[in-house]
Amino acid sequence: MRQPKLVLGSFLLAAIVAACSGGSGGGSPTIVAGNVRSAGTATAARGIERLWLLAQAWWRSQAFAQVPGITVSIVNSSTAATTDAQGFFRLEGNQFGPAVVRFTGNGADASLDVTLPAGGELDLVDVDLRGSQITVGEQRIHFDGPITGLDCQGSLLQVLSGEQVAFRVRLAQSTSIVDEDGAPLRCVDLVPGRDADVQGTVDENGDVHALSLRLNPGPNATPTPTTFAGSVAALQCPSSITLTRSQGNVQVNIGTGTEIRDANGAALQCSALAVGDAVDVKGTENSFGISASSIQRTAAATPTPSPTP
Repeated sequence: MRQPKLVLGSFLLAAIVAACSGGSGGGSPTIVAGNVRSAGTATAARGIERLWLLAQAWWRSQAFAQVPGITVSIVNSSTAATTDAQGFFRLEGNQFGPAVVRFTGNGADASLDVTLPAGGELDLVDVDLRGSQITVGEQRIHFDGPITGLDCQGSLLQVLSGEQVAFRVRLAQSTSIVDEDGAPLRCVDLVPGRDADVQGTVDENGDVHALSLRLNPGPNATPTPTTFAGSVAALQCPSSITLTRSQGNVQVNIGTGTEIRDANGAALQCSALAVGDAVDVKGTENSFGISASSIQRTAAATPTPSPTP
């Protein structure tokens, strides 16, 4: 029988396994796991009974018994399971993207809207059921796939889990970012097309707050760069510039591998550019702007003449 500490640790175990084995392999099932902590009808507990439960919770972490026998299913699929003697469950299926997880039994019938990572894992930790109401202590997620968008100024990435489902990934100062050998990286060291292994928590908006991001080894699909012509509208050095073009303004994200050169080919720093400079930006466009591989200044801004006294 699966022990509680192993189930609650499955999120971290999955990350370790993925780090050793690489990507999802294209045929891995999507896993939904977790535990039901309490379940009952919508009727509130009687006063003295409720006080006793709260008193128990103060000194005993498992005062609210784990609930066995709850049916957990993914709506509009054949994927279903029942919580075990400790209240834990695990589903494996081929569903991915927006889905509804339903919990029934012991007086409860509640549904939860989720986004399932293709070939990844979503852990629903400490599920409490009361009639049709459901609360989840935490949603933990683990998946891998190509990075398809970068905005290091906003600490944002877009990662396509299993090359199927796009997740908006938020980075924090505490996020561990490493390469395939475990060497530390920064956001600006990441490039679209690289495959990444992500683990984190999901907020109420569906955004993933990354605890760790690890680049996977092996070949990566590098998007074909395109050249975008325009002029510099604003500087946010060293991480980005704003480019004005015929379609409107767009953010150009600068990484450590981005080359910036003058019209004569001389290397430049971002800070050497000026508002009004005409530039050609080579890179790939995504939901966060343009990830630049190179920026070429083609003409310097015309200085504004000083007024004659």
